[in-house]
Amino acid sequence: MFLNGASSAGKTSIGRVLQDLAGEPYLLLGLDTCFAMVPPAWGGGRGGPLSQEGFAYQELRADGGHPMLAITYGAVGWRMLAGFHRAVIEIVRAGNPVIVDEMLLDDRARDDWLDLLAPWQPLLVGVFCEDAELARREHVRGNRPGLARWSARHAHAGLTYHLTVDTTYGDPDQHAARIMTALAQREARS
Repeated sequence: MFLNGASSAGKTSIGRVLQDLAGEPYLLLGLDTCFAMVPPAWGGGRGGPLSQEGFAYQELRADGGHPMLAITYGAVGWRMLAGFHRAVIEIVRAGNPVIVDEMLLDDRARDDWLDLLAPWQPLLVGVFCEDAELARREHVRGNRPGLARWSARHAHAGLTYHLTVDTTYGDPDQHAARIMTALAQREARS
């Protein structure tokens, strides 16, 4: 399964419920997993001196009076992302079911994932949430403001989903149940 959406949209919460509902040991992996492995010097969240080569935050012009904060990456960051994508594929190739919890940073990351995942034809799930709720969650989590808003405008570009969920309403249990139903129906058709 491939869950994609904005920062603070609820992908990880849904992924954890999916793990509980599944009859197999699904591993939950994604962008946050990759970022957790990045050395501080190359990480934008930690203000590392090499973050422009790795991963950096970029403050953008406000959107309707609201802050906008992008995540960018340099050559080293791309190497880490591409390597992480391939590591996930090797986990799948070894026979492990996986839930990818992703916030696509740009077209290059999207296309790389889609090319690598094509043989497995994962269930593509778009996780959406309204701006006001994203901002509220971002604040509660203590995150820098603006990343959720920026990613809500970019993460879904160029994707067609098998299923979408709007986490503004409902809870992770309800959304995970819908995803499991869609997965079961898809598997029954194949």
